[in-house]
Amino acid sequence: MPKTSAKAPSPSKAATAKAQLTRDDWLDAAAGEVAAGGFSNLRVLTLAKRLGVTRGSFYWHFRDHEDLVVSFLDRWRDRRFVELDYMRPKGEHPEQELHQILQLLLTDAARNIRRLQVELAVRDYARRNEHAAHIVDEVDQARVEQNKLLFRNLGVTEDQVDDLATLMYMATVGSQVVQAGRKGNEAAVERIEQLVARVALGQRPD
Repeated sequence: MPKTSAKAPSPSKAATAKAQLTRDDWLDAAAGEVAAGGFSNLRVLTLAKRLGVTRGSFYWHFRDHEDLVVSFLDRWRDRRFVELDYMRPKGEHPEQELHQILQLLLTDAARNIRRLQVELAVRDYARRNEHAAHIVDEVDQARVEQNKLLFRNLGVTEDQVDDLATLMYMATVGSQVVQAGRKGNEAAVERIEQLVARVALGQRPD
C-alpha cells in the first residue's frame, strides 16, 4: 500500500492555535512597543512577528488597530485604578501611611522604567487623541482624589486639601521622571520624601 502523507491542520485547528494567545499577550507585547517608541511604534505586523504568529491571530482578538489602541488604553487605566486601590489610605496611622506612599511612588520609576515610559507615551498620545485624553484625565483625577483622602486623614483643613493633593501629585510625578532608571539613589528619594512630607504635615492645624 502507498504511504499516506501527513494531513495539513484543518482550518479549525489553525484557528484554535491562533486563539491560544490571549488579548493580554498582545497587549503585553504592545506595551513593549509603546515604551520603546510611543504609539506610532504600535504596528500589527511588528507585534505578530514579536509573538511568532501571523496577523490572523491578531484579528482573532481585535477588530482592528483602533480596537487594539483603545483596549490598551483601557487596560492601562484599569491597572492604575488597581494600584490606587492597593495604596488606598486606611487612616489608622496617617503619618506613617504618608511616608510609605511617598516612598513607594518615588522609588517606582527606578524599579520599573518601562512602566514610566508607557505612562509618558500615553500622556503624549493624549495630546492628539480624544480617548487617550479622557483616560489620562480619569487617572489624574483618581490619583488626586486619593491624595485628598490622605490629607483629610492627616487632619488638614478642607481649604488646603485640594491644593496639597495637587501639589503632592505633581511633585511625585516630576520626581519619577527625574529619577527614572537611577537605581541606588536612595538618598535623593529620601530627601524628596521628607520635603513633600514636611510641606504636607506643616499644613495641619495646631
